[in-house]
Amino acid sequence: MKMMKTLIALAVGSCAFSATASDTLEQQIQALNERIAQLEDQTEQTPALLKNSQFSLYGSLRPTLVYQDNDDNDNWKVGDALSRLGVKASTDLGHGWSAFAQGEWKIKINDSGKFGDARLAFAGIASPYGAIALGRQRPVQYTLVAEYVDIFNNANSPFAYNQESPFFVDNFATYKLQTGDFTFIAGAQFNGPKGEDGADMINAGMGYDKDALHLGLSYLTKDTYDAVDTELNTGDAKLLGGVVAYTFSNDLYAAISYQDKDYNFNSGADRSGSTLDTAFAYPIAKDYKIKLGYFQFEDGIKDSTSYDYAGYNATLEWNPASNVRVHLEYVTQDFDNYQDDTQIALGFRYDFNLTWKG
Repeated sequence: MKMMKTLIALAVGSCAFSATASDTLEQQIQALNERIAQLEDQTEQTPALLKNSQFSLYGSLRPTLVYQDNDDNDNWKVGDALSRLGVKASTDLGHGWSAFAQGEWKIKINDSGKFGDARLAFAGIASPYGAIALGRQRPVQYTLVAEYVDIFNNANSPFAYNQESPFFVDNFATYKLQTGDFTFIAGAQFNGPKGEDGADMINAGMGYDKDALHLGLSYLTKDTYDAVDTELNTGDAKLLGGVVAYTFSNDLYAAISYQDKDYNFNSGADRSGSTLDTAFAYPIAKDYKIKLGYFQFEDGIKDSTSYDYAGYNATLEWNPASNVRVHLEYVTQDFDNYQDDTQIALGFRYDFNLTWKG
């Protein structure tokens, strides 16, 4: 405020020198004081841009160099392990209430560095009674179950969950309540006239977090549609999943996730499949970590069109700084009816987060 007064005084003072001789010094000083008082009132009445708010600009660049061998041929390529750029904001409304919003978009390093394709885009209100959000969000199935085995530097991780389970949901309404060690989340997808029911997908689950232990259980049911005629309802799918994750006293992290999936089709060709993902991480030296995983996917199809596979992966990570990661990863997938696939990847990850508070 002192700086502003000085600047105003200089500006008005310069005008004073050009005043007519009939103006007295006392009149000039009185006019100057009145103008300063007016500006002070305007400043106090104008709220700060970030008052009671927090705004973050964050991102993660994750290029990879991949060697791929799938029986018939092998090749090298520069890939991308889900690079992204996002913004996050929240405003404290008082009495335990707050408003929040988040937007996040893909950066396709392996596709001319294109920017776009939203990952997240939602806003909501949090209160002592829970939080409600609307927009494109993570499903409950991922938040409470899959996230705990999604520790690898690969766009297809978790490798079994990735095949048919959701990572993001459009037109999603969610409610989240945390009480003590328990977290309850429920969500529903509303696509307007599409589908026969009000909600095209319902997803709910419960999480328990105590010290180094996480337990998660989630149930999802959604309508399914024809691949060509996207308005033609073909039935529904039901997904029940659970996860156990624990960090031991020697810093060994272990997690196992299993999902049972039932496909119910109007044609009567029902089937049942499953996913299994495991993840282990252990620090082997300063700034180094080794990660291991085994995965298995079954779609319930009993003929040669089945896409069943199993595999494992091993990763060596170097973390020279908290926001920098270098990794060397080996992944192999053995298919029952298709060509097996092996990948070796060298990758980098650089994270940043700039935060402003008011």
